[in-house]
Formats: sequence, C-alpha cells, structure tokens
Amino acid sequence: MLISSRIFFWRFYYGKKYYKIEDVSIKTGLTKRAIRYYEDLNLISPKRTESGYRLYTDEDIEKIQKIISLKDSLGFSLSEIKAALELDKNVKNILSGETADTETIDNYAKLIEKQIDLIEEKSRKLLMAKQKFEELLLNLSKLKQKSKEAD
Repeated sequence: MLISSRIFFWRFYYGKKYYKIEDVSIKTGLTKRAIRYYEDLNLISPKRTESGYRLYTDEDIEKIQKIISLKDSLGFSLSEIKAALELDKNVKNILSGETADTETIDNYAKLIEKQIDLIEEKSRKLLMAKQKFEELLLNLSKLKQKSKEAD
C-alpha cells in the first residue's frame, strides 16, 4: 500500500512509538469513524493521552490490517473477527511460554479447527459464486456470438 508523503505524527512514550488516529487512517485506508467503531467493539484498544487523544502502536496497526484482511478477503463478520483475534492472542500467549494444561491446549486446538472449517466453508461459497458468474459470462459470450452470426 502506498503511504502518503505526509510525515506521520508520532511520539515516544516509554520507548514505544505511537500514532494519532489520522495517521492510522492514512496507513490503513480506513476512515477515522471505522477505526473508532473497531475500538467500540473492543477489536482494538489504543492508549489515550491525558487529554483523551487516541495513540496507536505499530501492533494496533497490524491488528487493524488483520481485521481488514479477515473482513475483505474471507468475508468474516465482526463477531467472527473478534473470536479469531481473541483465539490468536490466547494461542500466541501459550506458545510464548504462558502455562496451560492439556485440556486448555485441546480446547484451543478445537477452536482453531473450527476457524479452519469456517474458512473452508467461506472458500466453498466464494468458489460457487465465482462459478455462477463464470457461467453467466460464458452465456453472454455465446449470446454475443449468436448475434454476430445472425448479422
């Protein structure tokens, strides 16, 4: 994605880089309203300054880009996205050393399998829709050919 030549506003707090909502909007292509809506749904949780301004990290921007990908590429609903992000976070915590018993690990494995099934179902539906449009295109092409032959 091309990023505007505008210099992004950022500050360092405790050694971390933060962006304002305008900059996140430019980087992600989302409106500020959409970003705030994702915050209202607890999909993202930006920090706030003492005066109430939202400050976003690179991790927040990556999460927003993941949301966009799940929504646009796979057609996930926002509730499905929320579940996928929560699962991703929990599994990453376990993989990075957080303790978990085998039952918890098995439960997460089952949830991941459900996510895979959901993606496969959406893929099948997309393939069916594509095939229907290809069939329509083929029928139009045949109709055009018949029209040319009749002339």
